[in-house]
Amino acid sequence: MTSIREIARKAGVSPATVSRVLNRDKTFSIKDSTRQKVLNLAKSLHYELKPNRPSNGPKRKIIVLCALSVETLNRDLYFSDIKKGLYKEADISHITVVNFIHFPDSQFRFSDLKKVDGVIVIGTFTSNFLEHISKYNTNVVIINEPRDFEKFDLIRNNYYSYTNKILDLLFKRNFYKIALIGGAVNQMDCLGLSEESCIDPRSRAYRNWMKSHDLPIQEIATDWTLEAGFNAMEKLLSMKNTPEIVIASSDLLAVGAYRAIHLHQLKIPDDIQLISFNNSEVASYLVPSLSSISAPTLEMGEAAIRLLNDRFINQRTQAWQVVLPSKFIERESSYSKFNDSYLS
Repeated sequence: MTSIREIARKAGVSPATVSRVLNRDKTFSIKDSTRQKVLNLAKSLHYELKPNRPSNGPKRKIIVLCALSVETLNRDLYFSDIKKGLYKEADISHITVVNFIHFPDSQFRFSDLKKVDGVIVIGTFTSNFLEHISKYNTNVVIINEPRDFEKFDLIRNNYYSYTNKILDLLFKRNFYKIALIGGAVNQMDCLGLSEESCIDPRSRAYRNWMKSHDLPIQEIATDWTLEAGFNAMEKLLSMKNTPEIVIASSDLLAVGAYRAIHLHQLKIPDDIQLISFNNSEVASYLVPSLSSISAPTLEMGEAAIRLLNDRFINQRTQAWQVVLPSKFIERESSYSKFNDSYLS
C-alpha cells in the first residue's frame, strides 16, 4: 500500500506537506504546481486517503512528558533544541502541544493521556512508567532513549556508533591512554529519579572498544554537572598513568574538566587533549576551543512530530526506530598529525 512518505519522496517534499495537501488544508501556502504534483502522484499511486481530521479544522492534540526539570532543560542546549524542533514541526503539522510536563510531578495523572491524540516522551523514564503510558495512549514517541522497546517509536542519535568512530580515529593517531568522563542515565518516574539506571551509550561503546583493543579502561562515572566534570578530571590527573586524551560525554562536563586542567598548570592540547559531545554554543568559545560531536537535535524534535503524524494518518501500529547521524567538529582541544580532522 502506498504511504504518504512514498509520495513525499517522489514529489521531493516533506511528509507533512503531502499530508496537508491531501487533506485540502486551505491555510497551507504552497505553489499550485507543487500541490498538483502531489495530488497527481497520489492518484497515480492509488493512494487511499484514510479518514482524518481536516488540517483547517480542529487540531490534533498531544502531551509532552519530559524527564528534565524546567531549569535543566533551559540550560541544556541539547534538550532545549529538541524542544524547539518539536514545536516548529508541530506548528507545520497542525498539531497543538496542550501540555509540556516536567518531572517529577506528583500531580500527573496517566488518565489525562486519554484526552489527547498522542504522547511524546523526552528523556529516560522507568519501564513501569512507560508501560502505564501505553495503557492510556498507544501513539507514543520517545526521544533520546538508550534502551529498545517493541511498542514505542524511538528517536535517538548515533552516539554509540560515533564513539566507536572517534576511538578508531584516536587509535589511528597513536593514542592508547584514552579516558572517558561519563555517567549512568538515571530513570525518572512521577515522584523523581528512581534507583534504576542504564548505561549511557558512550560509556558502553568505550568499555567494549577498550576491551577489544586490550587497552586499560580509565572511566570516571559522574553526574552531569560542571562540578562533576571538574572532580572527574581531578581524579584522572591524580592517576599514575595519566591519560593522553579524555572524552567527555557532554560539553558541560568538559567545561569542568578544563578548569581542573588549568589548575594543574597543564596546557590543552599540548599536555592533554579533550573531545566532547553535544557541540553546544560554549564549545567554540572556550580557550582553546573544544572539539565536540554535534547531534542533529532540532531534527530529532521534528522527527518525533512526523512519526506521530504518520501514526495519525496511516494508523500505523508497527513501532519504528529512527537514528539520526552526528558529526565531529574538531577544534583546538585536539589535533591530528595525519590531516584527518573531520569524520563524515
